[in-house]
Amino acid sequence: MTSKQDSPKETWLKSDACKRMVAGLVCGLCFAMLWVIPVTGKGLVMVMREMQDHWARTDHRLKQRPDMVLLGIDADSLALDSMPDEVVDASPALVGMKQKWPWSRKVHAEVIDRLATAGARLIVVDVVLSGDLDEEGDAALERVLAKHRDKVVLASAFLPGEDGGQVRVVEPNDRFLGPLDNETASGFVNFRPDVEDGIVRRADFRMTYSEMNGAYPHPDEPVFDSLAAAAAKKIGVHVPPDRKRFQMALEGQNASAIYRPSSLHTLFVKEDWDRRYQGGAYFKDKIVFIGPTTPLFQDSHETVGGHVYGVQLHMQVLTALRADAWYQEGLLGGGAEYSLLLFAAGLCVAMLCALRWSRTSVLLLCAIVCLVVWLVVEYVAVPVDDILLGSVAAVFTALGGFAGAIVWQSMTERARRQQLHRQLQRSMSPDVADAIVQAPEGYYRAASGNRRQVTVLFADVRDFTNRSEHQDAVELVSQLNEYLGRMVEVIFSHGGTVDKFIGDAIMATWGALGGGDLAKQNGAAVAAAQEMLVALSELNTRWQDEGKKPFRIGVGIHHGEAIVGEIGSDQRTDFTVIGDTVNLASRIEGMTKAMGVELLVTSSVTALLPGQQDWLGVGAIRVKGREEAVELRIPRRGSDTEQSHFQKFLVEFQQGDFSQAADTLALLDADGPFAGMVMFYQSQLRHIDRNPTIAETWDGVLRMETK
Repeated sequence: MTSKQDSPKETWLKSDACKRMVAGLVCGLCFAMLWVIPVTGKGLVMVMREMQDHWARTDHRLKQRPDMVLLGIDADSLALDSMPDEVVDASPALVGMKQKWPWSRKVHAEVIDRLATAGARLIVVDVVLSGDLDEEGDAALERVLAKHRDKVVLASAFLPGEDGGQVRVVEPNDRFLGPLDNETASGFVNFRPDVEDGIVRRADFRMTYSEMNGAYPHPDEPVFDSLAAAAAKKIGVHVPPDRKRFQMALEGQNASAIYRPSSLHTLFVKEDWDRRYQGGAYFKDKIVFIGPTTPLFQDSHETVGGHVYGVQLHMQVLTALRADAWYQEGLLGGGAEYSLLLFAAGLCVAMLCALRWSRTSVLLLCAIVCLVVWLVVEYVAVPVDDILLGSVAAVFTALGGFAGAIVWQSMTERARRQQLHRQLQRSMSPDVADAIVQAPEGYYRAASGNRRQVTVLFADVRDFTNRSEHQDAVELVSQLNEYLGRMVEVIFSHGGTVDKFIGDAIMATWGALGGGDLAKQNGAAVAAAQEMLVALSELNTRWQDEGKKPFRIGVGIHHGEAIVGEIGSDQRTDFTVIGDTVNLASRIEGMTKAMGVELLVTSSVTALLPGQQDWLGVGAIRVKGREEAVELRIPRRGSDTEQSHFQKFLVEFQQGDFSQAADTLALLDADGPFAGMVMFYQSQLRHIDRNPTIAETWDGVLRMETK
């Protein structure tokens, strides 16, 4: 029965890329939803406005106009007690200023007349001169305004009605406005700050009663100009019809340093008039604003450039009108279009997250690039196109999507590392497993399939099959597990990897992940094999004391090239080593039983070891299915005489002098250190004697016909 294979579509839907994309999209849209939730949306809008304000504060293109000056009704002008009496008495205007506020309109008449006579282009009075005050002063102002009506703009104001009723407009006294066909220009002084934070960012140039009361305007109701708009019209500057966010002239990020006021009373101090104002020439062709510049009047506003007086704010708006300096807020505006922008941001993030190479580091880099590009675009958009993009929401959505994908990817990678760690801990030493988990790229590269120089060790328990038929199963399994646990511990201690258990046999490898020193690799494998034999001896001693049968093992080691990778099916894979090197190592282990030795290694292993003299050659074999011969080695044993006899025998045997070889072999003690070798080669000599054809084609290499 065959399992159903997933289609490409199903495979992709199960892939990490798809899951990462969904995580990015869902998280991005969740972040986008925060903008429409009242609690979080209000705070996020404030963040967006603060970003727009930041870019506006760093924009220094609009400059203070040299032909616009401010005369402030300040504390010095309201309190002339410290001024000498002879100076005050010399000017009727100063005498009037010394009186309690509100001043007689005669003071305003003196101010306007002096400036107009000095050649001022326009005089803007930011004081609402409504109602009757005193006949003499009102008449004086009426006469001056009739004389200089074309150079004056007066202030009006929208004020709340009684008991918080409908807003009403308070205009200058009718006698100051003059005849209907030649009225003195006037404009309202009101600014509408943003409700959320009370900051004035925009200017209204025209307003109706309905609009001031929060309703739609009626076609037939009167339209009032703002003070700045009325002044702009007087000097021939175009006034836009809609509300605008105006640019500000700033010194650093401070607006109060622009249009610094001079005290109004200095107009009538002879020394100031002659020295500071050059006898009035200073005001020629200038636009002069007159207004309160002391906190006593409570006429100040909070702007993106800080706290400024109302009259300074009117001058800022007129400066923007004259330079046509406005900000466009955002590319798409709001509502459905802004929702589309948010969705597009989330979709772009999702598409990036869907790419196969989008790992955690890549996603983090994308998020950083997104942030940097956003900052650059926001910064460039201000001076190039006068745009305050306000794209915080889109970037917030994009970064939220990246964050979701990064978190999901990190959690996935963490889970994989934990799974990999658990898997590796079963087959290799903890320090190697930890190193691989810390840098799994090397493992994944190796797992994809590579050819490596590896050292393979096989260890097998002798006569285990026969024992399993006669020994109690529970006892045998317990004893085998104890043996395997101790052997694995030894292998791990020498940096080896337990590739697999094959029944009672162990297959261990060194160098499967590459990058190691081959001499150390072979040395570690040999040291592990020798320690395994010592550990088994200790186990056998204890088992015999417990009345258990001891284990005998054979260990074979070979070094060579093998294929390394994850082998298996979709349901199960194992990181393993395959190839001729593995097969030969298994055959070498099998030869330990035939030769009666516990440890047998090939010359490819000892060739890389420093102590060549510690190893004794025991012959060359050619295993079934492999034409290339392999030299076998065992640790040196026996006396010098015994070693000399055995080496002499081996030379004679390999040269084909079988008769002399048999005589030399007889010199070795059948029960001595070479007992196993004696029995093995006696058997081989008898086999050759029975098969003369072997001698005819003899090349000094034993051919092993069985596995």
